Amino acid sequence: MPDFVCKVGTPAGEIVQRVYSATDESTLRSDLGRKDLLVLSVRRQGGLLALLPRPGGRRGRIKPKEFLVFNQELAALVQAGLPILGCLDLLIERRRNTTFRHVLTDVREQVKGGVAMSEAFASHGDLFPPIYASALASGERSGEIVSVLQRYIKYSKIMLGLRKKVVSALVYPAILLTLSMVLVGILVFYILPKFSEFFEGMNADLPALTVGLLNFALFVQGNFVFLLVAIVAGIAAFAAWKRTPAGRLRLDRFQLGLPLVGNILQKYALSGFSRTLGTLLSGGIPLVPSLEIASNTVGIRLYADTLRSVIGRVREGRALWESLEQTGIVTDLATGMIRVGEQTGALEGMLINISEFYDEEIDNDLQTIISLLEPLLLIFMGVVIATILLSIYLPLFRTYSGAQGLG
Repeated sequence: MPDFVCKVGTPAGEIVQRVYSATDESTLRSDLGRKDLLVLSVRRQGGLLALLPRPGGRRGRIKPKEFLVFNQELAALVQAGLPILGCLDLLIERRRNTTFRHVLTDVREQVKGGVAMSEAFASHGDLFPPIYASALASGERSGEIVSVLQRYIKYSKIMLGLRKKVVSALVYPAILLTLSMVLVGILVFYILPKFSEFFEGMNADLPALTVGLLNFALFVQGNFVFLLVAIVAGIAAFAAWKRTPAGRLRLDRFQLGLPLVGNILQKYALSGFSRTLGTLLSGGIPLVPSLEIASNTVGIRLYADTLRSVIGRVREGRALWESLEQTGIVTDLATGMIRVGEQTGALEGMLINISEFYDEEIDNDLQTIISLLEPLLLIFMGVVIATILLSIYLPLFRTYSGAQGLG
């Protein structure tokens, strides 16, 4: 979602400038109005502005694990009976991340000025997960900050564990691919050029395979700087295109169309959506706001836009399971479980069960991909190296055979 730099007036009479994330300006103005904030000016943050430091903090990132540790400490301090400002003072001192420390300082100043802690965290846009501010808001309304934080901590641990499982499953294939690239690089940049000089001295009639590989190696070696610049420029252009709405949508469609990979991405998105929605509902947040937040946490834009269409149907009074079924991206099993959950009043538990079911499916699919990917990578490495070695030794065999014939 785009960021907007807003100058607003608070109920305490202060005029502050903050950064908010929203789908568009009109939605943002409505949200700020519901928070009793007077909107004085709104401008979209983009281009060079996006590279500037945010008000009340320096541009950077906060690692999910670091944010998890912060919430564990915050929950322990609040449970011990310390006031919020005192908790923030202690936690600011413990932060080594400059960005995080600067942002927490701004949050503390906002809370000191009468702003709710949930709104203070929400003012920093996508630096924090959208679910976090909403969970804090429900805890502030019910007076159960500790239980809300503990529920969020549990949610974060599960999401981090799932992400770690995906990454660890891809480590070995990544190592194989890296080693194959290193070997090819050594052959292309060092071994083949040496043999090129040797073959020139032989004045032998080289096979087409050898000539092609030698020309390729000499071309790469002679134009390495230009090729490196072109690769870096291509990566930068791709990254910029990927950030555009059209580019993100096309990339999502391409990824979802990949065999096996698309299936995992779909399950990962729906698992996160179900777990986020279940966590928000169990925290006392109404269904429609929970759907708005949960759909924004889906990393696949195509699915996020589709799931947002459910909000209008639910707002009109239609059942959640029926609205999700019409999207065509939720499995029959999941919609059936949601239907049972709505009818029995156990929707939160059913959503968590769905996310756990998807997690198991993701684990099984990952194991399938790894079992296929490892031998394919080994075969690829063998073919590439064998081709290069064949191109080197084939002229030697021909020369030797020719010398034997003459002898």
